[in-house]
Formats: sequence, structure tokens, C-alpha cells
Amino acid sequence: MAATYAALVSLTHTIDQILNPPPHHHFNFDRDQINCLRQKVDFLIDFLEKNQSSTGGDHKEIEDLETRIRVVAEGAEYIIEDNVMNHILAGSEVDRSVETSTLSEGVQTSIQDFDSIEEELVRIEKDHVQHKNSITTEASLSSSSSRPLLPIGKNIMVGFDGHVNEIMGALSTDESNRQIIPIVGMGGIGKTTLATHVYTNPFIVQHFHVRAWFTVSQEYTKKEILLGLLHKINNKNSNDAHDMNDEDELGDKLHKTLFGRKYLIVMDDMWDINAWEMINMFLPDNNNGSRILVTTRLLRLAMDIGSCRPYQLNFLDEEQSWDLLSQKIYADKCCPVELEVIGRSIAKKCRGLPLALVVIGGVLAKSKTENWKYIEEDVTSAVRNQDDEFYMKILLLSYNNMPIYLKPCFLYFAVFPEDYTIKVSKLVSLWVAEGFIRQCGHKSLEENGNEYLEDLIDRNLVLVDWRSISGEVRSCRIHDLLSNLCRTEAQKDNFILTRKLYNPNTLSYLKITQRLNINGGKWKGMKLTPDTSPVPIRSLLCFSPEDSNDYTVDQVGLLRVLNGVDRYPIHEILQLINLRYVSCMGPMTAMSSSISRLWSLQTLIVDGELNLPSEIWQMPQLRHVEATRIHLADPPPDDVKNIILLQNLQTLSTVIDLKCTEAVIKRILNIKKFGIICPTFGSIFLRNLGHLHKLEELYLQCTPCGGDVVFPNSLKRLILRGCKIPWEDMSVVGSLPNLEALTLWTNAVVGQKWISKEGEFTRLKFLYIYECELEIWEADNTHFPCLEILSLGYLNLKEIPSEFAEILSLQAINFDCNSNNDLLLSANEISEQRENLGYNALHVQNFTCGVFRIWVKRGINLVVVNDGHIGDPYVVITSSKQSVKTRVVTKDINPEWDEKLGIRVANRSHSISLTVHDRTKFKFDDKLGEANLDIRPFFEAVKLNPNGLPNGSISARVLPSISNCLTEESSVFWENGTHDDLTLCTLKLYAIDILHP
Repeated sequence: MAATYAALVSLTHTIDQILNPPPHHHFNFDRDQINCLRQKVDFLIDFLEKNQSSTGGDHKEIEDLETRIRVVAEGAEYIIEDNVMNHILAGSEVDRSVETSTLSEGVQTSIQDFDSIEEELVRIEKDHVQHKNSITTEASLSSSSSRPLLPIGKNIMVGFDGHVNEIMGALSTDESNRQIIPIVGMGGIGKTTLATHVYTNPFIVQHFHVRAWFTVSQEYTKKEILLGLLHKINNKNSNDAHDMNDEDELGDKLHKTLFGRKYLIVMDDMWDINAWEMINMFLPDNNNGSRILVTTRLLRLAMDIGSCRPYQLNFLDEEQSWDLLSQKIYADKCCPVELEVIGRSIAKKCRGLPLALVVIGGVLAKSKTENWKYIEEDVTSAVRNQDDEFYMKILLLSYNNMPIYLKPCFLYFAVFPEDYTIKVSKLVSLWVAEGFIRQCGHKSLEENGNEYLEDLIDRNLVLVDWRSISGEVRSCRIHDLLSNLCRTEAQKDNFILTRKLYNPNTLSYLKITQRLNINGGKWKGMKLTPDTSPVPIRSLLCFSPEDSNDYTVDQVGLLRVLNGVDRYPIHEILQLINLRYVSCMGPMTAMSSSISRLWSLQTLIVDGELNLPSEIWQMPQLRHVEATRIHLADPPPDDVKNIILLQNLQTLSTVIDLKCTEAVIKRILNIKKFGIICPTFGSIFLRNLGHLHKLEELYLQCTPCGGDVVFPNSLKRLILRGCKIPWEDMSVVGSLPNLEALTLWTNAVVGQKWISKEGEFTRLKFLYIYECELEIWEADNTHFPCLEILSLGYLNLKEIPSEFAEILSLQAINFDCNSNNDLLLSANEISEQRENLGYNALHVQNFTCGVFRIWVKRGINLVVVNDGHIGDPYVVITSSKQSVKTRVVTKDINPEWDEKLGIRVANRSHSISLTVHDRTKFKFDDKLGEANLDIRPFFEAVKLNPNGLPNGSISARVLPSISNCLTEESSVFWENGTHDDLTLCTLKLYAIDILHP
């Protein structure tokens, strides 16, 4: 049903777009006919949203009808977009009458098909009502409330001892009023196990007069819940209750049964607040310490009904994971020393989820130790293959329960690799481009998309990887088992193809899918024809440089989403008329005026330089344009009748030497994220920035600022670089009422003394000052009342104002790795003062020096092990306690890894080692050789970086030497991009070959 819903919503966006095309595109069509189609689609969307749980009648019949809806919706969208593409490519030579006739016939056929489908839906809905009424209460009761309690063993509660003690205390506290105690967490994380452990504890058994455990099904009635509780409370005397048909009468019986008694009721696996509201009035507050324990996967539900803050169960850490796994395998025995390393690796790959650890523990306990290596290579598959029905049944409950509008968004996580950190702005832009987000009121599609993501987070399906200082989720990820669930359900629904291209079954799957995720193999040599891929591929995504995208327009002519890590010929991209989302390697320095033909283009992301013609100002669908450096032509002269407002444009970053004239500003009034580099002195009309009343994030690099700068009050995050604003003029920034994060980077402000004024920076939570002229700082605790994190780097400052000890909100003071000892001492003294005042101590720490991105290209004449076996080599890159590794290339002494890996370096004195291993099946991997990389030349290059160097430029080159295991010249790229509120420099190291004599 998710794919069907997604197809319908996507069709509404296409219809809206053809009804309101860009001014320079004129399409011939019957508006009344298109509006009629839109009404039919809206009816079906509303029906699916209201009846998503309808399963009455013949299940096969419902599935067939859903498939029909999807086919018709996709067909209608194909007809519209194909006609638009032909129209635009043909230009003025197109035969208008033929075009109009073809479109009209196709749309009319779709309308007729939808009419037929509506009649079927009405009939099925009637059948569903009859089917639901025929279900007996006893059958439902036995299926929903008879879930057995899990057996308790001492190893089960690894990592949850603290929760056990807290919940036991909450159940037995002296507070006499009735309390609702919620436990919340992801499916399989141990909520029911924890509740069972507490429920069966002898002390709790003695503490309450009455105990009852009831598992709430996803399909329930008020009568089922009341009968279930009565049955659990008093099984012998509850038979008369089954004869009662009146729900209020049952509720009154439950109330009388519990009245005056000290009771504990566990409502396990609750999904809906309605279930609680149905019975809440019948659970008396006897003022005697009665308690209700609720387990749920829904954080919002837990917060709404709980008397206290929910007990959130988090993933186990690595040590707890190993403890649980080893106890599951060996019980009271110790794990053999020779198996502990690989055992810990398997435990780590379970990502802290007890469900996965318990299942894999059972697998390992039954396996020969020489087979552990196979399991370690793919833990997720081992869990799935051991008991697919068991773990999938638990996780599927979360998927089945979510509203239908969330399901396509959740399944879309299948396109990302396992354990992949996903940038939220990218994720939401992809959802929008795929057409998953339905327009709702005056909110933008991105705002709705972010709400969808928060809903998935509240449902404990998506993990927050990073929140900004203002609380916005900036990056996220998904547990490997849920990622596998997404892939399974997405492929079952023909929604997304994630198989490897070299899989022999790939071509058969291409006949039924629109979205292709490349996770192995190459396009080159793969022939796609109408016979092999009759369904047009609409989305092509890959996330690894090893997955080459060698395609032609003939293969993917109706492509809408193109996400890659390769370079694409511009002339090929400009042939893909229906593109909505493009993200690829750059540069794109020869973009022609033909870009305006991409009538649907919403997002354009280029990892490199981007030149845009003036025609870009005629593309009102644009939402996000990002590149390392954007050269943007001025808009055409104003024509009051034909001026085009880019009302959807929210991101434009980073533009070189853009003059913010009124003609520019009035075209981008809704922009939220703006990046400007102004390398030349002179008036660039920065005062006009004050008219951007929706601007939230601004990056401004100017040497120095020409003319006055006016910042809009809407700004939440501001990054200034090289602007040379005197410290005494910082009030222009300090007076911004909504500013939460401020980065002052490389001579953003000049002068040796800063006297911050009272009443400024009233909402500032994050302050980062880097490489600015600052030696004396005077302030008091009233100047930064909300400050949480202070980060400093490359300053001559000797002392942080001691008054900062009294800022209650302050949590951490961070330093770049070269900070002077006086400044560190000052921070530690402030932390001690806080403790003396009774406040929490500060976290005082040094930050990462940089991030190395290392391109491991190939191995040449690698060693052959003693038995003559041609190895399966891979490379491990290590720095301090971190390590990353390439994929394994099988049976090759000249392997082509061609992978770019990133690793953080916390100290310039740390070295980076590269080790080549040979994977073995029945013993530990052999080490074929190792080499060290001297990173000092790269940091020396960073120190020589000149002020005002444009973002993304090569600041230095490093040649191969004895101390550097390089086979080609390497480059240091200077990037000042921000990772949320922390600005870092990134060092890119390219071209490493692994040699063996």
C-alpha cells in the first residue's frame, strides 16, 4: 500500500506543476480534464489515509486493487511527463494537435480507470464492515491478550540494571496517588523483558494486592480490553463478564473489582492513546499507591499518558553487548580467549540491540567456532536467516502501525547503505523530489518532511545522529535490522530495487521497479531496453565510488532523481527533462541556458564549482542549489509583467560575488539558507539582506565588508569570515533576537579587546571564535544568559571572563588542538568555580584537528600467502583508536578498491597507518604488510593558508616521499563548511596505491 500511496501523491505534484508551469513553457491540454483527474486522485488518497487498516474480504482482492491503483497512477504520470519531455525537446517544431490529442486520450483513460476503481473500493468497504462485525470477541481476545511472559534469566537484564532499580522504586514509592509509568524504546530493545522482570519480582508480587498483565493488540475494541483485564484479574469469576454486551457495564465491573485494592496493571505494547482513553475512567485512583506500567514504541504516546518522564531504553554499549552475547552463548562459563576478539566484533555489529544479540547468540551457540568468521562478515543476514519470522514479526509491528503517509518515507531508508549517516536536508529533499510529501496548509514540503522525520524518531524507528544546538535534527541513521526490514518490504512492494547490478536476477526486477539503488556492480555493459526494463527508471541512486554510473539518456530518459558520486556529462543531464533532484561530483563550469528546460528541477547539488546562467532565475520550482562555489549570472532586467519569483527557493550556497540588489532580493524572499563569498571590495548591497525575513542561516565571507550590513531578525545561525568588523560594532550581530549559533572565522572581527554589552546575545547557545584578533574579553553573566557551548581556537586570548562560571546554561568549553595553556587553565578554573557555586562542572576538551579523506586506489603485486592461495585483500586505515576499512576484493593480487574513506585526527602528532590484510575463512586474517602516513606536511600546509582563500580551493600539494606512502601527488583542499554548529577544516588526501616488491 505504501507504493500505491506514494504513486498517488507524486501524481498530484505533477498535476499541480502542469497546471502552473514556468512562464516560458506553454503546454497544450484540457484544464478541466486535468482538474477532473486531480479530483479522482485526491479521493483515492483520502480513502487510503482513512482506511489503511481495512483488511476485510478477500486479501488477494485488495492487493490486486492496490496494484491497479498504482499502475494507473504511475501510467497517468508517465503520460504527462512523457508529453512534456517531447514538447520541450522538440521545441517550436512540435505538432501541437498531436501532442494535445495524445495527452488527452491518456488522461481520459486514467480517469475512466479511476472511476472503476472507486466503485470497487465502495464495495470492498461494505464487505469490510460486515467482516469486522463477524469477528468474535473471544477470538480477538485470545490473539491479543494471551502473549506469554518472557522467561527471565540473569543474563536477560544485561545493561538494564539501572532501569530495573528506578522502575522498582517508582512502583513502590510512598506517593499514594495512582501513577502511570511508561517504558519506551525501539522494538526488540527489551521493554517487555524489563517489564516482565519487574512484574515477576517477589517484592512487587507481595507489594500489590492485584496484578494484571494485558498485551494491547493493534486491532482492538473497548470490550476486548475490558474483558481481557477482568479475565487476568480474576480468572475464576470472570465468566459472567463474557455474557455482558454493554461496554459501560463491563467497565463498571472492572472499576468495582479494583476499587479499594492496591493494584498493578501492565499494558504491554500500547500503540494508540485511544486504547488508554477507553479504559482510563474505569481504573480507580484508590489513593493507596496503585500503579499502571505501560510499554510502547511511541515516545509521544508515552509523554502524553505518563505521570512521570518516560523511561527511554537506549542501545547497549559495546561492553554490555559483549556481556549479553557471551552469556547467551556460554551461560555461566567464560568465552575462550581465542574467540573473544571475533566475538566482540560480532557483538559490536549488532549495534546494541538486545533482540539481535539474543538471536545471534543462539546461532553462535549452535555453530562450530570455525564458522564464526562467516557470521561476523554479515551479522544482519545471520539474524534474518536464523529466525526470519521471529524478528521480522516484532519489527513489522512498528511498520504496520504507522500511518500510511509515513510508510513510503520509512521504506526509502532502503536506498542508504547499512550504518550510513544520513544528512537530514538531503533525506527530506529526496522525499520531496520523489513526491512522497503531501501539501498540507501553508507549510512548505520541507517543513512537513521534517515533521514526518520527527514522527519516525518518536516511533523509535530512526536514530538521531546529531542535533544542532537549537534542537533540529541534522543527521540520522537507522539500525541495520530496520534497514533490512525496509529493503525487504520495499522490494516486496516493487517500490525500490536494491540488488547488486551483477546479480543475475537484476534485469527481471527492473521490469517492475521505478527506483534503482546501486549497491554493487557497474552500469557499464549493462543493456537496458524496453524489453528488459518496460517500467521507466525514475530514480537512480548510489553512495559509493565503486558503483560507476555509466548510462545513456536512452536508458533513463524519464529519470527524476539522480544521486551519485561520479561526474556526469552536462549535456546528458540537460537531456533528462523531468529531473527533480541532481547530486553529483563537479565541477559544472559550462552549464548552458538549456538548464531552464529542466522544468521540474528542485535540487541541484554539486561537489565542486558550478556556473549558472541567467536562465536559472526563470525556474520557480528550484528549492535548493548548493555547490562549493557558485558563479551566478545576474537576473534579466526587470519586467513588471514577467518577473519570476523563486518562491520555493530555500537554499542558495555558496555564491561568489553576488550583488544583493533589490532585483535579486525580491526574487528570493523565502530563502532560509544563504551563503555568499565576496572577494572584491565594494558595495554589494549587503544592507538588502535585512529584507530576507525568512532567512535562518547565513554564511558571509567578505574581505572586508563593503558598505553597511543589515542582518534580518529571523537569523538563527550566522557564520562570518574575513569581514573585519570592529569588536565595538558587534552590536549589529548581538542585537539579533533569534540568533542561536554564531561562528566568527578568520578575521571576521578585528581588534584586541571585546567588551560585550548587556542585553545582547540573549538567545545565543553556541559561540565559536576562531583565528580572530582577540586578547582581552570583558563580559559578565548577564551577557550570554542562554550560552551552552563556547568554542575557541587560534586566539591570543589568555583568559575567559570568570563571570562565565555563573552562566547556568553553560555546558562545555571546547578548544582547537593548538590552544594555549593559559586559556585551558582559565577554562578549568571556571569549571571549579561552578562546582563551588553548586552548579554542574563544565566539559573542557580539545577538539579534532581535521578530517582526512583518503582515497585507496589499488594494490599492485600483493604477496601470495605460503600455501599458494591467491588472497582476498582489504585495507584497514587506523589513527589513534579509530579505524576504517575497504571492502574485500576476492582472489586478486592486483585489487581495485577505488574507495574514499574518512578518518578524524585528534592530534597532529598522531600518525595514520595503512595495513593490508588477507581475509581467511577458517582462521584469523593474515597481515600482508603495513605502511605509515606522515600527516605533518598536511598540517603545515593548513598553517600557511592565506586569508580569504575561497572555499574548496587547493591550498597546498604534498609529494610522495619516504615518509609518505603515496604514489601520486596529493592535495590539501581548504573547506570551511560547517558540521552543524561546529566549523572544521577538512584535509583531502588523494591517491594511495598499496605496493609490494
